[in-house]
Parts: sequence; structure tokens; C-alpha cells
Amino acid sequence: MKKFLLVFFIPAAICSFSQDQYSIRDLKDGRFKADSSYIYSLPFEKNKKVFLVQAYESKLSHKGEIALDFKIKKGTKICAAREGVVAALRSDSDRGGLKNEFLSDGNYISVRHNDGSLAHYWHLQKNGIFVSIGDTVVPGQPIGLSGNTGFSAFPHLHFEVQGYNASGSFVQIPTRFNTNKGVIYLRPGKFYRAVY
Repeated sequence: MKKFLLVFFIPAAICSFSQDQYSIRDLKDGRFKADSSYIYSLPFEKNKKVFLVQAYESKLSHKGEIALDFKIKKGTKICAAREGVVAALRSDSDRGGLKNEFLSDGNYISVRHNDGSLAHYWHLQKNGIFVSIGDTVVPGQPIGLSGNTGFSAFPHLHFEVQGYNASGSFVQIPTRFNTNKGVIYLRPGKFYRAVY
């Protein structure tokens, strides 16, 4: 019985952590062929075309960060990228800009997924949140409106996911998306269209 359990559980652990062995460049270039990570939907309405300003480890303000910045107009509908439960939110701020004093002024939604990871949707519009803490959301469901609150130079959506890495630390993790260009890790400076 012990041999059976060992054989059964070890491959599962290897599959869930093998992404950690690859660099961000490897992931973007498609070198990780055995990728079993969750496939996210772009956090916009179906067929919405969006421009990705910054991606993982971009030099502008994402150096050392695993996060995405989508340039969109203020008031654009933001949709859940994955099924989960709303864990936290803020919607009362109308402050934003590039001074450090605005760092804690961003409106946001955080959604917890069934594997314990959290997706964060940042810089939302004041009073532009459609969900409450404890609500269950599904991919493609409108959850809020884009804005320019917090540490932000222009209206955009900052999207990131935090989860557990191979050593058990809760960190930002790279995510791949279902797009009109296939299932990929996104690259900055390109347009993508949301598909479901």
C-alpha cells in the first residue's frame, strides 16, 4: 500500500511545481511543454481587444514583479479571469497618481481560487465594483470597472496572481491565458482578444 501511495502522490507534486524550474523568458517562449498550470481567461468581456503595456518583469515598474498591466479606458468592464470567491475589495477611493502617497489608495478586488491562489484586480474606478466579499464569481462575469486609482499613471488594469511555489512560499506566479492567439503567457507591447 505504501508503494502505491508513493507512486500516486509523487508525480502529482512534480507536475504542480515544474513551472518553477523555468524562467519567465522560457515560459513566454513556450519552452515549458509539460505545462499543467491553470488556463486563465483574459479579465475582459468576450471579444474585447486590449493592449498589454507591461508584463512579467517589465522594466518600467514591474522589475522583479510577476504582474500584468492592460491599458484600457476608464469605465471598461473588468471580468473574472477564473472561478473563485471574492476575498477582499475596496471601492471608496478617488485618489490616484505617481506619488508614493497614492500607494494605498487603489480600489481593487481579490478573488480566492479553489487551489488557494489569489487573483488581484487593481486601480478600479470609485464605486465601480459589482461584487461583495463572499460572492462566487465565474470566468467572464463582470466584477467591476477600470479606473486610475492608487499608484497609477493612466487608466489601466493591474492583474496578478499569488500562489504557492515549490518551497511553499506564497508568491506572485506566472499565469497563462486563453486568447485569440492560443493558450500563452502574454508579452508586453501586443494586443490580445478575450475568448471563452
